[in-house]
Amino acid sequence: MKKTVFYLLLLFVFIANGQKKEFKNQGEQENYWAEQLFEKEYVKQSFEKFQGKITTIDKTNITFDNKTLEFWNTKTELLQIFTDGIFYPQILIGKEENIKIKSEEELKLLNQNESYLYNLKRNDKLRISSFEELEFLSKSPKVKRFRFWNYSFGSMNPQVYFIELTNENAKEDTELSSFIRNAKLTFVKGGWIIM
Repeated sequence: MKKTVFYLLLLFVFIANGQKKEFKNQGEQENYWAEQLFEKEYVKQSFEKFQGKITTIDKTNITFDNKTLEFWNTKTELLQIFTDGIFYPQILIGKEENIKIKSEEELKLLNQNESYLYNLKRNDKLRISSFEELEFLSKSPKVKRFRFWNYSFGSMNPQVYFIELTNENAKEDTELSSFIRNAKLTFVKGGWIIM
């Protein structure tokens, strides 16, 4: 029900702005929104590769010094973006010292508001899923754009995020692994909340 109301509200906004557009499905609509985000909000950025210690813990967790990236539903060939230090948790959750992680017993003693505030402040882990390349937005062999869902501890719903990698030496036949190895992160932007 909430999802339907959310999409109806967005449809109303497009109609009110004279931009009525028909979509066959939700995926088509989200791809349209992605195109609009890059068209209207794109500003080229520059991020340095991670300079600290990167440790692969298991198939779904990598640490970057004191911050952990937890991921799922991500193609194996894209994990190099993380293991090469191109995209890392500090980009979204900051470099500050981690807040003290509470034990299960301590968490049980928190009331609802305290629990919410604690989760809102957590900065030890970035949790993402559905990391995928948006080939329809990667119009040059030198640029690849990606989308993923960010699951914040203080929110019930994930937020869609976008990143762009640029490799100035890439050509049409450059393999993905080689592209990533020599790429720089040139754009990061949060999009809409998934309802």
